[in-house]
Amino acid sequence: MKKTTIATSLPLLVSLGAGALHAEGVVNVLSPGGSVYEGGNAVLWGPAGEKLGIEVRSETADEGLPAVRLQVGSGSVYSDIVFLADYEGTLGGMEGILEPIDYSIVDKSQFMPGTATDYCVGVYGYATVMAWNTETYAAKAPSSWADFWDTEAFPGRRALRGNPETQIEVALLADGVAPEELYDVMSTEEGLDRALAKIFALKDDISVWWSSGAQHAQLMRDGEVDMSTGWNGRFQSAMDDGGPVDFTFNQGILATDCLGVPKGAPNKDLAMKLIAEMANPESQAKLTEYISYGPVIPAAFDTGLIPDDVAKRLPTHPDYLNDLIVQNIGWWVENNDHVRELYENMMTE
Repeated sequence: MKKTTIATSLPLLVSLGAGALHAEGVVNVLSPGGSVYEGGNAVLWGPAGEKLGIEVRSETADEGLPAVRLQVGSGSVYSDIVFLADYEGTLGGMEGILEPIDYSIVDKSQFMPGTATDYCVGVYGYATVMAWNTETYAAKAPSSWADFWDTEAFPGRRALRGNPETQIEVALLADGVAPEELYDVMSTEEGLDRALAKIFALKDDISVWWSSGAQHAQLMRDGEVDMSTGWNGRFQSAMDDGGPVDFTFNQGILATDCLGVPKGAPNKDLAMKLIAEMANPESQAKLTEYISYGPVIPAAFDTGLIPDDVAKRLPTHPDYLNDLIVQNIGWWVENNDHVRELYENMMTE
């Protein structure tokens, strides 16, 4: 659910894999651009294709689900594997536009619970977290969502997402709801009203309603706001660029990106084999050289391929799992439209 823009440019096709002239077949992968594409080419589908003798052709797009809808709806499916947010994977399965994952080929047992679902196989996990300006709060840093809402102890400009997903969760956590009760509370109108009232009470201190990861990272890097919600990888990049930024995984909301196979994919069987080959601890460990999102195969942390200082930056590190709340994607699939309407009304009041 973290991607919000749809690519309108024509995909760029790139042939990958050794021995293309002798390949057993072709698999077309639709991937986000940037570091995900670079890392995937280097350590996921690139090596997997070479090992299996499959020619892998990759294309880039900002968002996977609209592309799958367009291909399946037009009856012209050319992508075999598509990167999706876990929300999109669940929704695509419900819409009947994704093939069920063949778990007789893909080893589901090695994944964190809930990260290898009926229609999508997890690649990495990311968390919605709280970040702050280390210069603004040099004397004492905030450490919880309650602190994010405490404008007396921590005065300053805030940024929240202009989309309710995860913002409802963190507002209720700030209001004292126990993590294990979070989605039960959210499942009542009283609970939603409580979350929206909590956010409304902070509106005078909200300088920006952000709409993309690049935006919230830039806001923090440039010191335009003093605290923000956002994705850990984006904040890590702002830190690495020298920005006065820090963040905490405490009560972060964990979600994943995953690999799905469009309904009617021309090379479905090979796609399942390629996904199975990519799904291993070593490949997930090596992917952390390119992105600050965490492996969803826990054994990746035991490979010795992730330096300790890098491992501590990743949300799925064993030390953080008890502090994180795994997002209930099914809840958002069922309630997103209703909650979005309430949220947008609250923002404009």
